[in-house]
Amino acid sequence: GRPFLEHARPHISDFLGGAVKRLAFVTAASLGDEVAYYQRAQAALGSLPPDGIGVQVLHLRWDTEPLATLERADAVFVGGGNTYALLKRLREAKLLEPIRARVQARMPYIGSSAGSNVAGPRILTTNDWNVVALEAFDALGLVPFNINPHYRETDPTMAPGSETRDDRIIEYHTVWENPVVAIEEGTIVRVDGGVVTVCGRGRVKVFARGVAPRWFANGERLPV
Repeated sequence: GRPFLEHARPHISDFLGGAVKRLAFVTAASLGDEVAYYQRAQAALGSLPPDGIGVQVLHLRWDTEPLATLERADAVFVGGGNTYALLKRLREAKLLEPIRARVQARMPYIGSSAGSNVAGPRILTTNDWNVVALEAFDALGLVPFNINPHYRETDPTMAPGSETRDDRIIEYHTVWENPVVAIEEGTIVRVDGGVVTVCGRGRVKVFARGVAPRWFANGERLPV
């Protein structure tokens, strides 16, 4: 019920610092109205504090001169939606390598939900359905761990005996070795100079192959 990005705005401002003037907002994860989605981000971030963070928000559309928009940006924010659609469109727009190269050159990257999923090596721990029939799941690989956003350890709406998130992540580790970072609502995982820190009111649960999962809270560093 809170306004769009209100809880994250102070963290975004601190992460970007004063040097970022133009922030590219990527709407490719949306299967709805991408213009309306961009306008929400523009309203949430483009205004001066305290109503925004005072940056110019560019609309990076995957189907309209995306590389030119990325070139103009000082930072990129990849919004949420359907992770499979997002990765498919980023690949079709030939954006994966340019984004990866810019981030490796220290351009700030922010991802929300689907946008955080594509920051990892692959998107196989998303909660979304593959409605676009994506066939290749390798993503940006900006961090060595996978993400599972909107994590809930238990869900009272599920039928007894239903498969849990933990079950699915353990199943992932029967095939893949890299850690999975499961993030509760209202929580941010900040990666800065190789240091991975939890921020916000929720917690993060780290799953590593062959060991018991561990919880981490605000201010704690993740061993990933």
